[in-house]
Amino acid sequence: MTRSEQKQYFLADNLKAIGVSLLSVAAITVVLATIMFIFVKEQEENRATEILNNVRIVFRDAEITLDYLNTLPYEKCTIENLSEMRKTLFRSRFVKEIGFYEDGELLCSTYLGFLEEPVQEATPDFYTQLGDAFWINTPLQLFDKQATGTIVKRGKYNAVLDMDGVIGYSFTQDWQLFYNGDTFYHMAGNPGLVDATLSQQDIHERTSYFSLQFIKCDERYTNTCLKVRSDNGRVLDIHMGKLVLFVCVMLMTAALTHMLTFNYLRRRRSLESRVSKGLKEHRFFCLYQPFVDLNTGKVIGCEVLSRFEDEFGPIYPDEFIPQVKEQEMTWEFTIDMITTAMNELNSNDDIPEGFKVSFNLFPFDFTREGCLDLDFVLEMNVKNFKLVLEITEDEQIATHSAVKHIKSLKSKGFLFAIDDFGVGYSNLSQLKTLNCDYLKIDRSFVMDMEDNSIRSSLIPHIVSIADGLNVDLIAEGVENSDQCSELKSLTIGYGQGWLFGKPQSAESLGKCVLDTM
Repeated sequence: MTRSEQKQYFLADNLKAIGVSLLSVAAITVVLATIMFIFVKEQEENRATEILNNVRIVFRDAEITLDYLNTLPYEKCTIENLSEMRKTLFRSRFVKEIGFYEDGELLCSTYLGFLEEPVQEATPDFYTQLGDAFWINTPLQLFDKQATGTIVKRGKYNAVLDMDGVIGYSFTQDWQLFYNGDTFYHMAGNPGLVDATLSQQDIHERTSYFSLQFIKCDERYTNTCLKVRSDNGRVLDIHMGKLVLFVCVMLMTAALTHMLTFNYLRRRRSLESRVSKGLKEHRFFCLYQPFVDLNTGKVIGCEVLSRFEDEFGPIYPDEFIPQVKEQEMTWEFTIDMITTAMNELNSNDDIPEGFKVSFNLFPFDFTREGCLDLDFVLEMNVKNFKLVLEITEDEQIATHSAVKHIKSLKSKGFLFAIDDFGVGYSNLSQLKTLNCDYLKIDRSFVMDMEDNSIRSSLIPHIVSIADGLNVDLIAEGVENSDQCSELKSLTIGYGQGWLFGKPQSAESLGKCVLDTM
C-alpha cells in the first residue's frame, strides 16, 4: 500500500469514525434527554401534587374544625360559645380565626370577641359541592380590612385559612390554583395561566407526554385544580448540574466512540486482521503458473500459487506468508489451497489426466503428525494428476520426524520437489536422505546466465548433482528465449517462468495447455 493510499484510507477512516461518533452522540442525547425529561416531569408533577396535598390539608383541617363547632348546641354568641371557639382554634393547625354567624351577620370571633356592630355577610365568591361558601383574598376585620385571607363558611361558623403559609400568592409563579365548579374562580398563583372559560373536558383532556404543562385536580376536592406551566429558567437552574454532566457524557461518548471506531477500522485494515479474516472466510484464491518440457515446449504441469485480494486491495505472498506463519495457520492454509486447486483443475476439461500439479508446503508442517493427513487429496484426484509437494530447503526438514513423514507420503504416491535449490539450506547428505524427485533451480541463477556471473556458472554443478541423485531439474524464472536455449543445452528438462506463462486462472491454464499440444 503506497503512502498516498495510506493517507486516503487514514482520512476515510477518520471521517467514518467522526460519523459514527456523531450518530452515537445523537443516540445518547435522545436517550439521556428522554430520561432527563421523564425525571424532570416527574419532579414537576410531584411538586404539583405536593401543592394540592397542602391545599387539601388546609381544607380538611377547616372542614374538621367547622364540623365540630356545628355539632355544638350554641345558637347565640355567648361566652361559653366563644370559649369553645378559642379552644378549637388552638387545636387547629391552619385556621387563623373563627367567627360565629347568626342570620347572615358576623356576631363574634375568636380574636375580636363580641362585635359592637354585627358585620353583614358578603356574597361568597363560590360555593363548593359540599355546600361550603368561599371568599378568596377577602379583607379581614381583624386587620381593619388592611390584610386579606381565604375564608370558608359552613353552617353557623366560618374559618380564616392560613393559605399564604402553605402555597403563597406570588403572581410570578408558574402555577395557578383555581376552583372550577359551577363558576370558575382563581384562588392562588399566577392568574394568567388558565382561561376562565375552561371546561371540565379541558381539565381532564390528556396533555402531550413531552410537555411540562399540565392540570391536576385534588382527589377529595375534585373541583380544586392546579395548572402548571413550568418555568424554563427555574427548571434550568434546578437541573444545571445534571445538564453539565449531560454535556460531559456526550463529549466522552463522542471521544470514546471515535477512538474505538477509528482503532477498529485501522485494525480491520491492518495486514494481520486482513490475513486472519481471509483465512477464516476462505478468501485466498489460486493461480497456476505452467511449467513446460523444454525439449517439446509442451505444458506438462503447473505450480499452484496462492493469492489474496479484498476490498482494500491485494496482499502479495511475501507479505501474507509470514503472517500465516505467525498466526500458526500454515496447515489450514495449505489444506484450503490444495482443496481449491483440486476442485478447479478437476472441473476444467482442458486439463489432461496425468498433469503434474505442484503444491508449496511449509517445511515446519512436516515435523507435525497432522501433515500425514493428505489422504483426502488422493480421493479428490479423479484425473490421476501427478501430485508434487514442494518444500524449501530448511533445517526443519532435516529432522527425523520430517524425513519419516516425507517417506510416508512418497509411499502413498506423492512426488517431492526441493524449491529454490541453491540458495537455501543446501546439504547433499540431506538430499540423498529425502530422495526427492525434482530440484527447482532458483530464479536468481537463471537471471544471471546472461551476465555470465559466478552464480550462473554454478548451474552445471547443480546439473551434476541432479544427475548423481537421479532427479529431474526445473529451472525457475525463465523470461526469454536465450535463457531457454542455454538451459536446454545444459540438459535441463523443465522450465517455468513468464516466457511460458504468468500465474493465471484455471481457464487460462487450460487454453495454454491446448495451445502447446
